[in-house]
Amino acid sequence: MLRFFRVVVAVIATILTNFQDVPMLQIVKQEQIIYSTLLPDREFALAFIHSVEMTPVYEYYRIDSDGSLVLYETRYSSYGAGLPSEPGEGFQTENGQFVVKMTRKFGEISLRVSHINGHGILFKDKSIMFKEIASENELITLRARFMRMFKQ
Repeated sequence: MLRFFRVVVAVIATILTNFQDVPMLQIVKQEQIIYSTLLPDREFALAFIHSVEMTPVYEYYRIDSDGSLVLYETRYSSYGAGLPSEPGEGFQTENGQFVVKMTRKFGEISLRVSHINGHGILFKDKSIMFKEIASENELITLRARFMRMFKQ
């Protein structure tokens, strides 16, 4: 009987150590998940067109181990209202864009879907535009969650 319990404990320990928490990004509208994707690399970019300058802006985020969304870089091509004017943790120009390094943590990000095309999220291998999943001016929230998955 003792041997049986040892085998059971060994099997359970093996199973538990072969799981990992994989980060995912969710987009929520009115308490409902309208989009979700696994992000093993933990990174994504929020893209939008500046409403005055009409130029693209890219905010780069990573999902922290505590589930925070960490803004670590912003890229834009013209100065305008609402764009960073301070050097943050580092400022440079690269390929005609201004690049500002920073560290800002958010538990979640709530925003309204813009009427201007180009408002969405860019991943390494795909993108999702907010107008594809929600209507103009609707309030949506970006948040991180973790899914326990078996290691491959």
